[in-house]
Amino acid sequence: MIAHGKNLVRFLFVFALFFGIAGANAWGASVMSQNKVPGQVESKARRLMHDLRKEGFEVARGYFKIWSIEECEYTFQKMGMCYGNNPAAPYITFAVPPWPEEFVDPVTSTMWGPSEPGYIDVYRFDPREAIVILGQLPPPASYFSEMTYLFSRWGTIVEDNPRYREIEEDLGDFVHIFFQQVPSAPERYQAVSSLSNAVNNVVIEQSSGSAFGQIRHIIITPDKFMDRAVRKSFARISVKDEEVFTEQIPSDMNIGLYEDADDFFTFFRYAHPDPDETIAADDWRKELPMVVLRVRDSRTNRHPETYPPVELEERTAEDEHWLEPDVGRLLEAVAEKWGQPCAEEGCTDRAENFRDVQNAPIHLIGSLCNEYNQDCIGDNWDAAYQLLLPKSLDDGQIYAVAGTLGTETGNATYVALSINQRSHFKGIKNIPHEEITGSANGYSPDVDNTDKLFLVYFTRDCSDLKDLTDGHCVEIPTTLIPVGDSIVLAVRDYIKPGTRRGPNSSLVLPSRMLQLERPTEEGEIP
Repeated sequence: MIAHGKNLVRFLFVFALFFGIAGANAWGASVMSQNKVPGQVESKARRLMHDLRKEGFEVARGYFKIWSIEECEYTFQKMGMCYGNNPAAPYITFAVPPWPEEFVDPVTSTMWGPSEPGYIDVYRFDPREAIVILGQLPPPASYFSEMTYLFSRWGTIVEDNPRYREIEEDLGDFVHIFFQQVPSAPERYQAVSSLSNAVNNVVIEQSSGSAFGQIRHIIITPDKFMDRAVRKSFARISVKDEEVFTEQIPSDMNIGLYEDADDFFTFFRYAHPDPDETIAADDWRKELPMVVLRVRDSRTNRHPETYPPVELEERTAEDEHWLEPDVGRLLEAVAEKWGQPCAEEGCTDRAENFRDVQNAPIHLIGSLCNEYNQDCIGDNWDAAYQLLLPKSLDDGQIYAVAGTLGTETGNATYVALSINQRSHFKGIKNIPHEEITGSANGYSPDVDNTDKLFLVYFTRDCSDLKDLTDGHCVEIPTTLIPVGDSIVLAVRDYIKPGTRRGPNSSLVLPSRMLQLERPTEEGEIP
């Protein structure tokens, strides 16, 4: 049972919330001005709101905001991590007014940076609700998507469950990243797990002919009736049905506005704008030219029409394992160049593999995480993920990382090699595929298929290493990773060309890491 004092704090927060807004729409103009909504979008939003209200639905309006690396500390103070964020691609989320009877936690209802008074960015679903988004999509980029996540759920971590034991055996004390209670609400565990197939730029293009720069609309709902009702309203204001996309919230969620119900948040990912669109992309992120509405049917006697549990779309990939001998030979050649040869073929005696986190034992897929009260860290079926266990930098370590480059093997539209701070699980630096394309070509006389591989070095100090690293050395100063902390490296392969989703991760060859020592003189090892 929750302590009386805790209930009192929550009551006072909710009282202040509603007293302060006196109905958020009364002063919503100041909030709406945060988003520079084009006239065409604003006109559609107002006509849609009018039509829905005329049909007897309740409508409330929210606003969009950014969750970037700057807001990470805000989230970390509440939850103890930043979920391996992409520091080069700020996430877009929204804040909305709660329904009058909706339970609002004073700590976890605003997770992604401060929200305006009376608005929350982690919400519960009314069973007869739809969240409706109208907006101008961003300029061309490698990737754009919308996805809703289960944020937390009533329950506790069971350390003797088979999933926990398997991950602990493979990852050691790093297991805590994947199993955490909510610090301020220990009766709930962190889930941060996907619910569906994302609405991404490929999905939008296939249905409507184009995506980037276009005005498109998204419905997020657990109720088929609400999807039909909102689509009918869109039709009455002359919006084409193929320009409306629905994210279905599945029936295995605990839907409701009460305290024990699941809570949710929605993220937009917008990554790797085209080179000639960087200024326009930055402007889009500043303006966030979109409108978000909460719409619900107030007829509580109508039974919701639920969706079945999610069926993830099948993923394909070009099998990269034929390149495994080349990656091994590349690491051998690196070790020989540094005067630190490996004892076994392919450096199997020294090199460490990255983990495919979407297969055993980690299974970082929303529907699989939820079976074991596992934190899915904001998983995404649109990408294959690899992870290297934490590594220290404090004793001059140099790490050579080699692997396949998905943009060259046919498995990715966009590849990101990211550096994360272990203590915060915070993304501090992102290296896109353009910066590492050709990075292994210096070894082409001795290694086959270097055009399909990458080779990057990580250390505190890259001085005097240019010749040994061919200039592909990434410095990680103590201002980014403090002394005593460590790095977690990750590789993301987004969207296999010709498909709607990421590559099948079981066919993506895991990257490998070789630890090296800094020579005191050319060829001399300390």
